[in-house]
Amino acid sequence: MSLGKIFYKIDDLPKADLKARVDAALATYRRAEVRISALQPPSSLAHAHDEYLAAVRLFEQSAIEVLKMFDDGNDEHLLAAYPLSQEGK
Repeated sequence: MSLGKIFYKIDDLPKADLKARVDAALATYRRAEVRISALQPPSSLAHAHDEYLAAVRLFEQSAIEVLKMFDDGNDEHLLAAYPLSQEGK
């Protein structure tokens, strides 16, 4: 998703293609969240599990923020989405 945002900003990716990438990424994040939430790790991995789930949720929030750009046309949503995706790393 990050490369898509960069390519969009340098006019190397059409807006519709960026939306398709973000939609696909969001669907992947949502499936991952469901699957990770269903796991019951041993207590020794509970903290790592929680951190991983939190990271996936940050990526999901980032994608949702980017999609707002397609509703109101404001590219500032790309800037607002960036820290969320970075925090998820």
